[in-house]
Amino acid sequence: MASWGAGLIEDDLATDFANQIVDGGAVTLRGALSRALQASGHLLYEPSVCALIAAETVAALAGRPAKAMPDALAAWTAGHRRESSLGELRSLATAAVERVREDSEIAELWARSETFTRWIGQVDDLLARLAAP
Repeated sequence: MASWGAGLIEDDLATDFANQIVDGGAVTLRGALSRALQASGHLLYEPSVCALIAAETVAALAGRPAKAMPDALAAWTAGHRRESSLGELRSLATAAVERVREDSEIAELWARSETFTRWIGQVDDLLARLAAP
């Protein structure tokens, strides 16, 4: 049975991508953020979810993790907090999340749901955690 929820890490695709980050590291993070920023037109569901999870990972690397983060990803971020390119990753992550928030299939789907307020609150919280010094 597939899982899906208003939390940013509450669906199967998000969980699968979190595992890909653990396996692929910073290259996987940067790739997801870059794909979201370089895609033309309306951002589709999968690259949107991957960008959000990559951004959650960057926030965790900066010491501001989500309350609900998969154990394996939390352990990975704990071991990689000293990334030299963290400033650049935060900038990419912020731009990618803003793109998802403003022009994506996932935002469009949530806008039609009763839990849109919860979802957009999670996105705004992520942006605030990425911006915090």
